[in-house]
Order: sequence, then structure tokens, then C-alpha cells
Amino acid sequence: MTGLPIVNTTSGRLQGFTKAEHNIHVFMGIPYAMPPTGNRRFKPPEPYIPPKDDNTVRECFNAGLAAPQTQMPFDTLMSVEIDADKQSEDCLYMNIWTPTMDPEAKRPVLFWIHTGACMSGSGDQSFWDGTNFAKKDVVVVTFNYRLGALGWMTLDHLAEKFDGSANNGLLDQIVAAEWVKNNIKVFGGDPNNITGYGSSAGACCLMAMLISPKANRRYFERVILQSPPMFHFSPRDWAKFKGELFLRSLGFNPPGDDFDDELRNQVDVQTILESQSLLTSWPNFLEGLAPVGPSGDDNKTLPCSLIEYYYHNPLPEHNKDIDIIIGYTRDEFNIFFPFLPDFHQMDDEMFVKTYFTHVFGRRHAREAYEIYKHQILPPFSPPSEVARYMCSDVMCRISVLLTAENLARHGHQVHLYEWRYEANDVENIIKAAHMVDAIFSWDNLEYWEGNPFLGPGDVYERDRIAKQVSQSIVAFANSSDPNHSGIPYWPKYDLNQCKAGIIFDREVTVEDELYHNGVNAWKTILKDYVKNPLFPYHPKTSYLINNTSKTTTISNEGDNNTKKRKL
Repeated sequence: MTGLPIVNTTSGRLQGFTKAEHNIHVFMGIPYAMPPTGNRRFKPPEPYIPPKDDNTVRECFNAGLAAPQTQMPFDTLMSVEIDADKQSEDCLYMNIWTPTMDPEAKRPVLFWIHTGACMSGSGDQSFWDGTNFAKKDVVVVTFNYRLGALGWMTLDHLAEKFDGSANNGLLDQIVAAEWVKNNIKVFGGDPNNITGYGSSAGACCLMAMLISPKANRRYFERVILQSPPMFHFSPRDWAKFKGELFLRSLGFNPPGDDFDDELRNQVDVQTILESQSLLTSWPNFLEGLAPVGPSGDDNKTLPCSLIEYYYHNPLPEHNKDIDIIIGYTRDEFNIFFPFLPDFHQMDDEMFVKTYFTHVFGRRHAREAYEIYKHQILPPFSPPSEVARYMCSDVMCRISVLLTAENLARHGHQVHLYEWRYEANDVENIIKAAHMVDAIFSWDNLEYWEGNPFLGPGDVYERDRIAKQVSQSIVAFANSSDPNHSGIPYWPKYDLNQCKAGIIFDREVTVEDELYHNGVNAWKTILKDYVKNPLFPYHPKTSYLINNTSKTTTISNEGDNNTKKRKL
């Protein structure tokens, strides 16, 4: 670590460091918004303002603390748990890697929104280290945003003082994008050549940014959307119900209670985390995996849920010509196999009831399952294989294909991909699961050694594939064209000729048609779904609201009094 680059920004004077072996300049822990603590809890973010008349230089040598979070099942699988002492509500910090400090260099910028189901993760985890991208002459930005209930709980319908609470995490991301737009030039980046880049929940957040009335200027020239699970985030009515359930679990009685001051200043963060855990085990895999996240709030921050919007609507005028890479992995749902020990023992009826009926209604769920069983999968496929394939479709593949079709119909340049590469291991049940494409695209495989996502496969082969996909991302960030000499020609998605996409596998190939019979079946289902989105529990019948067996402790800062609320 040598050299001490200094820049002037809207967050004050910042000092980073230089990685001498690569000549990459790094700034960690840049404050981009005021700490969302105390009276700012559950409120929209405020851009960071440095202390008045303070000319001191802020040392940006270490990342800021991660947002408060509970461990999700897949965190263990990915070995990404973040210790509690590395978490804080004061979490809105940014990290930048750049190959040059020349303010006139105009290098392309990658703006990464991290994964984690809007419940876990951070922008400074080692596998999101931007060094390898910066070595390819790209400026890389990562950052933290509020997670779980603190970032995404819908409370605005219960009290006006909580307007925007449904998507505070999204508003954090918009403030971060604004900061980058206004400051990235001094880090050698081009403010007019920024690529939004996200995987899983991060991809959904990008899609939300593109349609949010709060993001009413153009932040990105293009976006990369890796496996966005759009079905996992709630329609408005369902999000409102979960907000009420959350408050009841804390002992409040909405809407009658005046819970403003107590919730912001007296309920400790651990109690909030414990209460939000009630929302992580619904009776179907969609809501159980993503209990909170971008949701419609009557166009205050989002017009509707993502699947409702992207099914047929165009992007707003200022984003009408954004270029897009979008894709999915072949075995999306396999990421959850280690946590579903009974999956392979279930029969057809159990799968339909457990995984799909609560979301799409019994008739549509049965109709879709029969199409998969008799038209898509080989004859005599076991129920677990039918359900696995269908779950992968519902999780990401169908929404990706329909979004690609819709955006291409509205004139966007779209490049589609499918990730099929899997670890070379007969015992590997992960295969080409959710997140594998993101892991390879960052070309940081050294941080994943020993992880099931990689397995004991050929190291040289893995590195070659990682470099192929990461180079496509760099090429796209430069010119909206992901092609380079290391892959076959990656064509644009064309509605009128062929719905082609590139296949990332041991050998990279191109296929003319990535659709299957299930796509048309889901089009029929979605016509009904977007008109009348279902949700698993009606408020009057939810056993969770009537659960009175727990006690929540609420501590008051500054005194020794402690209140107990019955749940």
C-alpha cells in the first residue's frame, strides 16, 4: 500500500491509497449519505454534508460497517456471514477502485449493487473487490444500503411520517448514484458513461431505479441484470400487510398507536432484526426467500411491483434508450437444495400446493405444473425434477425472458445469456445455480476456493471462463457491445428474427432460441397475476398476528428504564 491520492468531493476531502503492485487507487468507506440513525431511522436518506468549515482530510483506508442484518440460509453456503460487530445502522458508505486519478481520463464506470435478497451482504465483501476490473481500465463503485426492515418495510400507509419507508433501501441507492454522477470525474471516471450492474436482489434494485419517479434523471447508459428474481418482491397490498405484521410483532397496535418516536429512538436494532425474522418463513419459497425488497407504493417511490411493470410497460422517457445485458443460470433453484432435505421425497400434489398455489392460485399452478411434466421435461421425470425446473423458471428464468422480450419490443438493445457452467463434480448438487454467474463475472475466484459454487474442477478452465465473462462486462461498459476476441459473436436479441442468446459453459456457444413451452404458459398466468396479485396469508387468518407467546424488550437510550411489550 503506497501513495496517498487526495480528492475534493461533495463529501469533503478524501484520501485513499494505492495498490503498488497494480497501480490501482482505492478509496474505502466514503460517506455518501448522513447516518440513518435516531430520528433518521425509517426515513429517506439525506445526502452527506461534511462539517461546516472542516478542511481536514478524511482517511478512506477502511470500509464502512455493513448494514444490520440477520444471517440468511444461503449466507452459510456462500461463506459470507458478517459478524455483528462489523454491522451498524451508520452504514451508508461507498468504495471506489480506479486505474487513474486523472480527472480528464473519462474511464467507464461500473456501479455495483450487491446481492443478498435485500436482507444481507455489503459492498465491501472480498469477492466484490474491484481490483481486477480496475486492472482492465474500468472505475468500480460498490456501496452499502439499508437492509431488511430498516430499508424496505412498508409503513407509510400506517403513518404519514413514514412516507417512503417501503423503499428506503432503493432511495439509498439513488442517493449513491447521484453522488457518483456528481463526483466520479475526480476519480478518473466518466459521469456520462456509467453502467449499472447488479445480481439477484441487486439486479431487481437496478430495475426499480430505472422506473422510480425519485430517479428522475439518467444515471446509467446501460445496465447488467444477472438473475433478477422479480417474483420475490411484493405487490403493494402484500407489502402493506407485512408492515402491519412487523409492527404487531414489536407490540404496537397499528394504525391506532402513535409509534413514530418509539420505533425510531427506543426500539433497539437487535429487536428489529428479531421481529423481521418472522417474515422469513412463509408457506411458499417465493416470499420465504425475500420477505422485503422493492415494492410498489402508489408511485411515491415505485409505481407497482417489478413483475407487474416489466411485463409490458416501457421504461420512462429519460431511460428509453438504455442498453441491457440480462440473463439467468440454468439451475437457479439449486442454490436452496442444501436447505431442503425433503425436496426429493415430495410428490406432484405436494409440490403444487407447497411451492406454487399460494402465489398463482390452484388452477394456474396445476396447469403450469402439468405443462412442465408432460411437455417440457423428459417422460417419466421424477416430481422433484419437474418442480426443480419449474422453480428455477419461476425464480428467475421466466421473468428474465419476458423482460428481455418486453424491453426489445420497446426498442432497447438487449443481449441475453444463459449460464450453464457447473463445477466438474458428480457430487455437486449446486450445479449452475443462482449467483454462479456473478461469482465468475467478477473474476475473483481466489476468494471462493473450497466453496460448493466452484467445486474441485479444473482451475485453469475456471479462470478462463471467468476472464471470458468479465471481459464481456468490460467491453459492454465501454461501448454497449459485449463482444471480444475470446467469445463467439454475441448477437443482439431480435424479436423479428431470432431470440438468440449466448451460453456460458465449458465451451461458449450461441443458441438461436432460449425459450421453451413454459414461457407461453406463464404469459397466460401473468395476465391474471398482474391484475390480481395473490399473497399467502390474508390478514384476518394469519396465525402470526395472533401469536402472543413472545415478549419484546424495548430499551430507552439515556435512562435505565426498560419496557416490555407482549406480542
